[in-house]
Amino acid sequence: MTDTASYGPQARFAAELRELRRQNLTKPTLDALARSMECARSNVSMILNGHRFPSWEHMCALVEALGGKPADWRERWLSARREIEEAGRAGDAPPASLPPLPFDALAGGETLPGVHWYKDNREFYEAAAERVRGAGSEIRVTYTRRYPPDQTSTNASREYFRAVQEWAAADSEDERSVRRIIGVPERDGVPDRDVLAWVRRHHGETEGILNYEAAVMRWTAAADGLNMALIDDSVAFLAFSGGSRQRLNGFSVEHPRFMGYFAAYFDQLWVALPSLAHYLDELPG
Repeated sequence: MTDTASYGPQARFAAELRELRRQNLTKPTLDALARSMECARSNVSMILNGHRFPSWEHMCALVEALGGKPADWRERWLSARREIEEAGRAGDAPPASLPPLPFDALAGGETLPGVHWYKDNREFYEAAAERVRGAGSEIRVTYTRRYPPDQTSTNASREYFRAVQEWAAADSEDERSVRRIIGVPERDGVPDRDVLAWVRRHHGETEGILNYEAAVMRWTAAADGLNMALIDDSVAFLAFSGGSRQRLNGFSVEHPRFMGYFAAYFDQLWVALPSLAHYLDELPG
């Protein structure tokens, strides 16, 4: 068996799952595992290769498909999740060998290498949609605003949201994955009516797309959150909004260290959040 002592917790856990798969005499394919887990083939691949930590729901389905007993894996799964969360809180950074972003260039008003600034809603969403259409394997996005997308949409933003779903649903031989974190505003434990209505519609529109997953974060701040789109491991778009419903601008960065920080932050959130389906099932009434 491969020595995993020097791996991080997510990589060690993935190695244990791969060992369980090797021990299974039927050697189930990724397609077979994806059908058992009711998820995309790319999601199974990322779990087994240590690029994604599974939810407990997916964990149970995967272990059962591999001939194991979920109860035997519960403590291992919890322990690995705690380690991942602790590593995130400790601020583990990508390897120090990567050169830092030269933010001191801002003082002289220079344009930073790999950074593009967008002055308004249209510029930001047009650029993001173009990069989405050219994505290779993975898109990670967040949406945390006080208004649902159908109340804030410009033509450019509508096209961006459409591009993300069309990319996930495209008939392709590539291993594709879209993960979206949706912040649902709430006050005194009650979700915002308009955002919740959009969330229900969105679930209905996307539940049949195997390459698309959504999770929900309960959002109690009376302000928009920082929203991002991480495309493959190449570019991060950060959006800033507030005030009027259409006001939004931001920037994008193509730099491995910058991308690594935001990817780690996204994955830390993802592990801790319920799926959109689970969130809706747990709502009272």
